[in-house]
Amino acid sequence: CIRKICSSQLVLLYRLCLEQHNIAIASKLFDSHYFFTDITVIMKATSCVILLLSFARTWAFAPSLAKGCSSVTALRMSSVAPKLDGWKDKPLYSPKETTPEPVRHVSWFERQMQGDIILDPDYSLAWMFLILGFAIVGYHPSYYEDGSLSLIGVCGGMFHMLFASLLWVQTRRVRCVFEKDGFEFYNIKGPSLDFAKGAYLDKKPDNYVAGTRNRWKYDTIINYGFFPSLQFPVICYFKETETPEEKWDKWFAAFDSYGRGQPHFFPGICNARQFRAEMEARGVNRKPIQTFKKKNQD
Repeated sequence: CIRKICSSQLVLLYRLCLEQHNIAIASKLFDSHYFFTDITVIMKATSCVILLLSFARTWAFAPSLAKGCSSVTALRMSSVAPKLDGWKDKPLYSPKETTPEPVRHVSWFERQMQGDIILDPDYSLAWMFLILGFAIVGYHPSYYEDGSLSLIGVCGGMFHMLFASLLWVQTRRVRCVFEKDGFEFYNIKGPSLDFAKGAYLDKKPDNYVAGTRNRWKYDTIINYGFFPSLQFPVICYFKETETPEEKWDKWFAAFDSYGRGQPHFFPGICNARQFRAEMEARGVNRKPIQTFKKKNQD
């Protein structure tokens, strides 16, 4: 484009000089026209050489077609630095698909040989909320300078005490029973809720979330766990596929991003260690959990 613009300008000046009979300037302009023409030829030749060198350089690093696909070498993933977490300087977490599997495989005959087990109650959670309620009433930071009680502290403490009372009642009257092919929650009914005095187990009403019976077969359970940990199980969790699929998106189950079963949550009102031991003894599936703890360690 520059060459065309310069050449057109030179031609106009050349004609103007000839009309004014200025032969010396016209001859110089004529020489300049051929100078730009020579520069254009040189630039074209240089571009062709650069283009050929570029193709030759690319071809030098390209795999040879005569050697076949087996000679193609790829960069190993180990040579690529993994992305690190800016807070912990550790590789970023990437979710991986895991397949539920039992801790030990148990046959149908072995399950039939195992007897029914009633798990012991655990009052630890009720005691914790009761102590927390008294602590909030006595040490809430919203108290006045003169030491008078705060409405926020009293209401917060009373709420925790009421919740502790509810947990106490549920722990006393609800039992988890492991049977031959599934486990179920029962209510204790009878005098003083004491088996020695004639109390008995009665089936609970249908599940208020799914509308099904509070009994689940071992073969339909795909995962179970304890939050925050087995040592202090505030919430116990398990997921099953026995509930019809059209009921998997109700209540808390709607927050399940996987959507491969019906999750269930219940407070840790039974002995969590016994619960896990019975699940493992009866071959219930569970997804493996990555941990830094050694094996066979709670």
